Amino acid sequence: MRRPSVRNVPLDSLEDGGDFFAMSASKFAARRLRAFRGKSNMRLIVFIVATLVGGGSAIAQSWREYSYPDQFFTVAFPGDPQMETTTYQVADNRSVEAHVYSVHKDDAVFKVTVAELADIGLEESAVIDHAIKMMSEGGEVKVNIPHRVNRVYGRQLSIVGPDGIRSMVAVFDYNGRLYQIEGKALPTGNNATADAIRFVQSLIFTGGGSNRSAEEIRAAQAACSGPGGSVVAGVPGDDRRFEIRCRRQQSFVALVNSLNSGDLSGAQQAYSSLNQLQRFANPNGQFAQAMSQIGQALQGGDLTGAQQALSWLQRGRRNRQP
Repeated sequence: MRRPSVRNVPLDSLEDGGDFFAMSASKFAARRLRAFRGKSNMRLIVFIVATLVGGGSAIAQSWREYSYPDQFFTVAFPGDPQMETTTYQVADNRSVEAHVYSVHKDDAVFKVTVAELADIGLEESAVIDHAIKMMSEGGEVKVNIPHRVNRVYGRQLSIVGPDGIRSMVAVFDYNGRLYQIEGKALPTGNNATADAIRFVQSLIFTGGGSNRSAEEIRAAQAACSGPGGSVVAGVPGDDRRFEIRCRRQQSFVALVNSLNSGDLSGAQQAYSSLNQLQRFANPNGQFAQAMSQIGQALQGGDLTGAQQALSWLQRGRRNRQP
């Protein structure tokens, strides 16, 4: 198996220097996104934004990007990953060859599984559903929302296991392979949840391909509900903005559900995803202020504070209704 190419990404090499922790997540995400569009080697945007949730741990200084060109992805690990060839169960009593890349720490596990799906004759939905079933067996899925990396569509999940392990997961069926990326925060981990989120959101698909046709993308957009539950029709020439709006709604729903269910790690994951997409027309408005308070509370691990900020936002919105 070919060894991946490796690139060091020291934090102080970024154009924002050591001040990016003090920057608002939305502003930082926008700045890094502009850099990414102009420079193909800037592939740790989401990975760095995730450090804003839970604070910047010392481990962040040792993260490096690993590239696997034969399998069309890059990902950031907090150390050199172990590589092994094994089997992966894609359906009941049916297994395929898989490659696993993993790093084990005292308080966390970081793992990417790439399973070969060519010629197995299974629908994407069946493969994804079985993967989720296997990962969540005996536990509880707290968040399960549509997800996209580049032009590849899949699912993003937050799972709490029976042993107290909290898993941040993304899974994709793409280019004849199943990609399953898992960041597991062990119960003993002080800041492992932030590192698990950072790991999952560092995944980047290379090669420029997609697992959706143009028609399927338009259909997914048409299924996205707007305010009040009405279906929003796509605007010609404005598909990208509409897609972001749809994903923003999905991430906000996941945030609300996680806070209401008391799932801190799921709320942190949903907030991190939302912060990549949210832009406030009025940064001093009630919604922007409430989201800032929620983010600050989640950054400090204060679930109660985040729930109170959400409750304040919901009360304010109800009071504005006629």
